[in-house]
Amino acid sequence: MSKIAFYTLGCKSNQYETDIMKKKCLTSGHEIVPFEEKADHYIINTCTVTGNADKKSRNIIRAAKKRNKKSIVIVTGCYVETTNFGIKEADIILNNINKFNVAKYIRDQRPETRDQKTFRSPVSDIKSPRIRANLMIENGCENHCTYCIVPFVRGKIKCKPFDQVIAEAKSMVNGGVKEIILTGINIGEYKTNLSSRASHLTSLISELSKIDGLLRIRISSIEPQYVNDALINVIKNNPKVCKHLHIPLQSGDDKTLKAMNRKYSSKEFLSMVKKIKSRIKDVAITTDIIIGFPGEDEKAFRNTLKLAAMVQFSRIHIFSYSDRPGTAASKLPNKVPPKVIAARRKELDLLRADLMAKFHRSFRKRAMDVLIEQKDIKTGMYEGLTSNYIRVFLKNFPSNIMNKPSPKAGDDTGDEYIGLIIPVQFKEFQGGNVFALPVLL
Repeated sequence: MSKIAFYTLGCKSNQYETDIMKKKCLTSGHEIVPFEEKADHYIINTCTVTGNADKKSRNIIRAAKKRNKKSIVIVTGCYVETTNFGIKEADIILNNINKFNVAKYIRDQRPETRDQKTFRSPVSDIKSPRIRANLMIENGCENHCTYCIVPFVRGKIKCKPFDQVIAEAKSMVNGGVKEIILTGINIGEYKTNLSSRASHLTSLISELSKIDGLLRIRISSIEPQYVNDALINVIKNNPKVCKHLHIPLQSGDDKTLKAMNRKYSSKEFLSMVKKIKSRIKDVAITTDIIIGFPGEDEKAFRNTLKLAAMVQFSRIHIFSYSDRPGTAASKLPNKVPPKVIAARRKELDLLRADLMAKFHRSFRKRAMDVLIEQKDIKTGMYEGLTSNYIRVFLKNFPSNIMNKPSPKAGDDTGDEYIGLIIPVQFKEFQGGNVFALPVLL
């Protein structure tokens, strides 16, 4: 059997689907090796959400072939769904649906034609050592934002059956997962039937929370129009649901939002956030913002900065606009010059850093629960996340914390802390990192 190396670009849905492919290959007897090593097969799960994503996908594909010219390079993911795909280094091209049959194509060593885009629902029973894991519950999107190619490459909405989601979650927990991140392309549209009754995202979350051993449930990303009272209440009242919502804003300017075909106004977005913060204590609101959408003038950009400051986002993911062939926005006039986009991105990044630091420091005198994910063997430092999505590094553990011995640098025997939720107090703030000490129990 062959050595196989994987590389994943893009969203949590891609990460989840890579896990499925790894499982298929392991089951077939192949060995999974790091991407940096020499392998017989390199599998690149690509992304096409931006022009930079396309470029990075191409670079990774070429790098894989250079690493071992005799290897078979298999390329899948959203980039291969776009038109005019052509990379000579790709030996096998699999569309999104056929990526789950990757082991068969490794065996057959033949390229695949692109056919139907229906949503298969493979159950992942990987005995993963990871503490946090993605669980894809939905695929596809029909919102057709004018800048977005995703509806064309992922297709219409397809939801994973309720019972299958629960079964997969239980399998993950049995394998050691403590936090499940519900992911998809547009999970606000999740709906299915269970025993002849409507079942939506909130009822799914409530059922997942009954799983013994599952400590946390996190919502990966949800569009503003799907944030309703039922969702707010389940986050507020269910202790297993993380106090964190990633809600893409994209722009704080109403004219730009309309040109983007977004389903809300800046006033409606702000009102929604105020409602969330008034009901959910310590909630984190993170977002995506696109800089340089066609027609974005200085006033529109200032409106975005103003709204971001009013919302007080705890984290902002910034994207520079790039034309996606086939989208409505690619045909719009008044393109923003790259130099202007770069300057605006820099200004927004300064605000992003300031808002994140302000959010982190607001919890300085508070005890915050952290789910310990991993440990650096060299330093003995542990790393984890709070419920409200603050990345925390723990410098040391007192010997009497939870009646366990204090781990030492270079000692890998302290893994009994991994997977535990431990109260900590923030002590130092360096850039976007938070360093903390455990609170003595």
